[in-house]
Amino acid sequence: MIRWPRLLIFRNDRGSSCIALIFAMALCLTACTESTELAKGAGASTRDNRAGPYTDTMLVSDETRLEAYLADLEEIKKRGVLRILVAGDQDDFLPRRGSPSLRERGLLRSFCELYSIRPLFLLVPARDRILPLLLEGKGDVAAALLTVTKSRMKLVQFTRPTATVREILVGRKGDTGLPGGIGDLNRATVHVRASSSYAETLERIKREKAPGLKIVKVRENEDTEKIAFEVGQGERPLTVIDSNLLQVIETYNDKIQGLFPLTKGRSQAFALRKDAHGLEAALDSFLVEKAMTGHTREIFKGDLKQIRERGEIRVITRNNPVTYFLYRGEQKGFDYDLVKMLARDMKVRLAMIVPPSRDQLIPWLLQGKGDIIAASLTRTEERERQVLFTRPYLRVEEVLVQNKSGPKVKTLEDLKGKEIFVRRSSSYFQTLKKLQGRYGPFKINMADEHLETEELITMVGRKEIPFTVSDSHILKVELAYRDDIQPGPVLTGPAGGSSGDWTDLNSGTKEIAFAVRPGNERLKQYVDNFVKRIYRGVEYNMAKKRYFENRRRIRRAKTRRALVAGRISPYDDLFKKYSAKYGLDWRLMAAVAYQESRFDPKAKSWVGALGLFQVMPKTARMLGFTNPADPKQGIHAGIRFISLLIGKFDPSIEFRQRVRFALAGYNAGAGHVQDARRIAGMIGLDRDRWFKNVEKAMLLLMKPEFYKRARHGYCRGSEPVRYVSQIQNRYDNYIRMFPK
Repeated sequence: MIRWPRLLIFRNDRGSSCIALIFAMALCLTACTESTELAKGAGASTRDNRAGPYTDTMLVSDETRLEAYLADLEEIKKRGVLRILVAGDQDDFLPRRGSPSLRERGLLRSFCELYSIRPLFLLVPARDRILPLLLEGKGDVAAALLTVTKSRMKLVQFTRPTATVREILVGRKGDTGLPGGIGDLNRATVHVRASSSYAETLERIKREKAPGLKIVKVRENEDTEKIAFEVGQGERPLTVIDSNLLQVIETYNDKIQGLFPLTKGRSQAFALRKDAHGLEAALDSFLVEKAMTGHTREIFKGDLKQIRERGEIRVITRNNPVTYFLYRGEQKGFDYDLVKMLARDMKVRLAMIVPPSRDQLIPWLLQGKGDIIAASLTRTEERERQVLFTRPYLRVEEVLVQNKSGPKVKTLEDLKGKEIFVRRSSSYFQTLKKLQGRYGPFKINMADEHLETEELITMVGRKEIPFTVSDSHILKVELAYRDDIQPGPVLTGPAGGSSGDWTDLNSGTKEIAFAVRPGNERLKQYVDNFVKRIYRGVEYNMAKKRYFENRRRIRRAKTRRALVAGRISPYDDLFKKYSAKYGLDWRLMAAVAYQESRFDPKAKSWVGALGLFQVMPKTARMLGFTNPADPKQGIHAGIRFISLLIGKFDPSIEFRQRVRFALAGYNAGAGHVQDARRIAGMIGLDRDRWFKNVEKAMLLLMKPEFYKRARHGYCRGSEPVRYVSQIQNRYDNYIRMFPK
């Protein structure tokens, strides 16, 4: 059977449509059950969702063909399909780049990928049918740039915001007599859809301030962009557009102009049925993550000056027991300790970036996803053609690793006929290629790029593979706690196979160094000088001893393997339970708890704060809890209090900024944060942004000329500044290590 696109036209008017006829003919050639099965999730398509913006998208003509069922997250995962109701028609198959609707769809595609389910976008031209279809169970989530309003909240529940927008009155550019303010609406006519939030806003204005305002309701299958076009052509007088959509429309339509905002910031969000608690919790957590970690996905290629102006250095690394790992929720690792010293030296924040596999380290750096690589990266000729290496901070040998009871390789001559497993992107691969001519033939098998050297060593110990190669410093750590492997010959150095004293770090022939982008010469020079200053210094030697000589520390590092399996702390289940209750991300709450107590439920501060979240007994009683030292009560109280603090700040402020204000308030008190916001506005900073703005004003609350005029007086502002930064950094890294 010929497979035609799964497209249906959904029309509320009685007019005919050539497009409808074309698609109806196509449907006649398609099995009539196909679209129904697709909507059910049966026979899920195997098409690649990356193929384009309209893959797995349907226009729906007959509501009865969509099966109605009320599914929460677990049922959706079983069916393998998330049904997403979106506004639009056939023109929306190719939305303009940067459009808010495309961003919403991108968010939901990422969410579906996270949970290994397939998105099915159901295009509904009549906007007033979207929420009814959701409530009837013919979709699971509505993603139609829906503004959160009181009337809609009576019908559905909304997720955390996907955007914060203003509703802007729009007219034809150059027209005379256009309204200049709310008072001028008394004699104005504005065209909007009846189901839109704009109509609700205009009705309120008409009722309260402009009784002469005339509101014309246009058809529900007229989209905002088309209405705006007709305003620009003089076919309609005025309309209303969300600020984020207007910004996109103005890039190609120069005949309209925004006149003035009708509202302050309003939240847009995904809509769900009120019984979809699991889906709401998962989406809330996902959206909090996206809002709070957006800075880590930014493309930035600045050199030293720009990094300092940005106030953050992004370090690309890998998660393993030598380079970078978590221990009891705290970031550890030899490379991590060095770049932590570097960031402190530069007086900037430190952000750790972990690509999905080792072969992405250099591409991510070149793409601008990070500023420097610190991942025990060996200097090779091939890599030097791509990046700039700094002075080395370690010198190591590359050593063959073999099973203690398996076949032995004593010299390089014994390599002949053997199978050795290494990653293609590793320096080990280049070393083995050079040895082939003299000591081969032997087989070089390509290992998965997601596997760390430590994991390949484990596979050798289990006899899953016969041989691999390791840097001497990594092998030294492994040999300190396991007895199922042993070193073979050294593969590097002029001795060609002699063992040497490779256990003495810094005596090898291979150089391990940081790497920066070509062109970032100033950053390279700074790091060169930094390495020269610290090399073999007290802090450097302490770090080396801590990770390569202290057996107890090495054993602790191995707990990272359990963490990768999905646990930050013994209290993860409680973090998840109560974070879901208040629409927050459990990993963010875990970061707060670590900052407060280091996950010690018995912790008690000098002022009497108790438990994992260091809640004051008085605050706990106010929230309805009797014992904040009890992990269950303490976690619930702490998360509830943070949720209340978020709610104290104007919802027109971007959500991630409200979260940061709430964190600062949790540390120093919401009153001090409000004082700092006032000061920020007075000195020309953005009072609605934390980093580089309100955080700077917090520091001024330690100066008499500012705190004497502040409502809440003196504040040790450096503490909340450091507190928010440390939690943000820890949360960024919890996200990378625990993606769900």
